[in-house]
Amino acid sequence: MAIEMNAAGGAPTKVKSRATGFIRIGVSIAILLFIFSFAPVGELLARMKLVSPLLWLGVFGGFILGHAMSAAKWRWMIGGAVSYPRALKAHFAGLAANLAMPGVAGGDIVRAGLVMKGSQKKTALAIGSFADRLIDTASLIVISAIGAFWLGARAGVHPTGLALIAAATIGAGVAGVFLLKPIARMMRKLAPAGKFGAILNDVADAAEEMSTRRGALIGCAAISIIVQFGFSILNALIAQNIGAGTSIAAWVFAWPLAKLVATLPISFGGLGVREASIAGLMSPLGYQTTGVVAASLVWQTIQFATGGLGALAHLISPAHNRAPVESSNG
Repeated sequence: MAIEMNAAGGAPTKVKSRATGFIRIGVSIAILLFIFSFAPVGELLARMKLVSPLLWLGVFGGFILGHAMSAAKWRWMIGGAVSYPRALKAHFAGLAANLAMPGVAGGDIVRAGLVMKGSQKKTALAIGSFADRLIDTASLIVISAIGAFWLGARAGVHPTGLALIAAATIGAGVAGVFLLKPIARMMRKLAPAGKFGAILNDVADAAEEMSTRRGALIGCAAISIIVQFGFSILNALIAQNIGAGTSIAAWVFAWPLAKLVATLPISFGGLGVREASIAGLMSPLGYQTTGVVAASLVWQTIQFATGGLGALAHLISPAHNRAPVESSNG
């Protein structure tokens, strides 16, 4: 009976998932058509063709290296509960999922799910993965603030405002680290009896354990800033290579903000949303839309190639390697 119920319940879920996927593709197409109305397809393709194959391969390699570092960061964040090769495979499988389901709605869940199966620390893995996402989000805000200061008045926003947001983000993160233990104690006191109370106690245990790993939190934040800053520089190199005439500072300011917008689960892998955001942030700086959108689309090809590589690696890996095996120290 349980199997029949699961099977019956699975059909509507699959239909809903497909419908959501089609809606996201539709949103991406609609936004791209809007962009094409003032940045003709022919001009965009001509600009994209200017990219040097060697530069594309170099950026592709840099992107893979950055995500290899991100996989190590995530493994560190979840306490080394899995080996690095397994964490790396799960991370790149998450990138593949991001092609259709950006941000928390897709890749993060897939990545965590692949290492949770058979693990005795599911709650700790979930909390660590959530903290990893928060760190990445905060890092993007900090990097954009750096770019705003670099640009000065040209950024179109008051650098002090972004600096205050970045400072508040960092302050909240630091306060959160020091408040984890008191919060864990409060959760235990408020935990009711029964299954929900047991889950709440597990979350409290995971939070308290994380409060003792402040070095890991600081180290992961540093890695996140280095990786995301590097990605913004790679975007700037692409733009310069195709003659967009943009500055590095402009990309350090605009790219992190566009990435934050693109993680909203409303499009196909952020396609269209990222380009519209980049154009909206770059145009007030005096840069032509065609050049910056073309550079962003080249970056999209690198993201799609990496996601495809992650999917291929997951498919060809032996079945016994897909089920995570927990280790004490990794």
